[in-house]
Amino acid sequence: MKLYNNILLKGLAAGAVLLTASCSDSYLNTSPTEYLDEDAVSGAMQKDPSKVQAYVTGAYFNLYCGGDYATSQDNMGYASLRFATELMCEDLANYYGLNIGYFDYQLDFRQSNYRRTVATWRQLYNVIDNANTIITMLKPAEGESLSSAKSEAMLGEAYALRAFCYYWLINIYQQPLSVGADQPGIPLKTDSEYRPERVPVGEVYTQILSDIDNGYKLLEGKGFHSGKGSLSEYSAAAIYANILMFTGNYGDAAAYAEKATAGCSFNTAADMLGGYNSLDMPEALWGYRVNVETTCFYGSWMSVIDCYSDGYSGGGFTVLGASELVDRIADGDVRKGWFGYVADYNEVSGIDFSLLQNVGGRDFTVYLPDKYRDVYVTSGGTAEPFTSDVIYLTAAEMYYVAAEAYYLDNQPDKAKDKLEEIMSTRQPGYTCSLTGDALYEEICWQKRIDTWGEGCRYFDAKRRNETIDRAKSVNYDPTLASMDAVTYSARDYRMIYQIPNVEMENNPDIPAGDNNK
Repeated sequence: MKLYNNILLKGLAAGAVLLTASCSDSYLNTSPTEYLDEDAVSGAMQKDPSKVQAYVTGAYFNLYCGGDYATSQDNMGYASLRFATELMCEDLANYYGLNIGYFDYQLDFRQSNYRRTVATWRQLYNVIDNANTIITMLKPAEGESLSSAKSEAMLGEAYALRAFCYYWLINIYQQPLSVGADQPGIPLKTDSEYRPERVPVGEVYTQILSDIDNGYKLLEGKGFHSGKGSLSEYSAAAIYANILMFTGNYGDAAAYAEKATAGCSFNTAADMLGGYNSLDMPEALWGYRVNVETTCFYGSWMSVIDCYSDGYSGGGFTVLGASELVDRIADGDVRKGWFGYVADYNEVSGIDFSLLQNVGGRDFTVYLPDKYRDVYVTSGGTAEPFTSDVIYLTAAEMYYVAAEAYYLDNQPDKAKDKLEEIMSTRQPGYTCSLTGDALYEEICWQKRIDTWGEGCRYFDAKRRNETIDRAKSVNYDPTLASMDAVTYSARDYRMIYQIPNVEMENNPDIPAGDNNK
């Protein structure tokens, strides 16, 4: 077997910034021009697996950064994927319509010639290429074993990372597995095979399940082996649980969600109100540690979400918490502090929120987001913005996944126990006496509050076949009505992206008419 040279080079972390910022469309090519001998590469890396770490580091950077921020700051890597899909649902409100991400909010950024789908496709397949390279370097021959626990962990990270990217791709570019396993999916690239056609959804899930199972088993028992900036047994278990929810295997989903929470403690109230800006937060499972060298500046998560920052959100065009969600947070719930104008936060920046203070007689500043706050790092005597960590997965999410999975697995008592366990840390004294559908709705609702802005709503709404109803809030943009973007199914065709033109034009195995509506 041979390894494509261009794929191998994409994983090199020493040039990660240059590679990411200057990506071309070469990742779409299917015919290699140069080759490296896979056996020689694998043998060298097995002798000194520490050399593989640079490739692992590069893969994480490519996931975080995405590569397009230099030319388009609404394509800021994985954070932009979460932000865009959240905006396609109902819990983030964009009243004035001028904030970055507004075309996603209109359900109008998913067409094949638009940069959102091109950047999403490029980024996720680039990271898959990174993972394939790492797997090729480290995967032992049949009957042999890896040379060290470090090698096992890095190989596990690569498998889990590949599963994670395919999980996003198949759910962004097609309807859920439950709609039909035979739906045309996406091209499938692994370390040993490349299938350029639209591989059916069910077969993509077969690969995803194989990868995450391999990844978890290799990471199991190693804890946070390299810190929360790397995939661990806990974050791999969380990814596994989310994947299993889409397959309908609820018993195993609950089990893996439980495994995911085993390495974390609960946030305190101070942690909850501390800005969700550090992987040192007790409930953080996985994310990216940002510093002054890796910040994407204005094309960063905090730029678009922290309304008091010197970024897009702080420029006066902030997204808001949807009024339906914010108004229903119970008094005494610490999460109530995630929304509303805070003068102390605005002392330095002095952002003018007057446009929001009287909108049809209502004060929309009560819906300003406070959950995410940027932390400035002092470097060379200068306070550098947009250097906050970006959190990808939390243990809190997994408590709700476990609760939902137990309920759907006909174990309502366990579902209620998991809900009360997490909610008692949010709302002191919380108990739940609900049963049946009301219990299920409470689990789903509390998860929506807890994971606001974390990229969960899009997946959950599609998986459950729910209706997105922005009309339940008063602070959605009224111009959305003319676009039929107020009340619609989570499985509306506009909720999936079209395959980008550059792929359709360069991949003869996908016929011209074989794109999403």
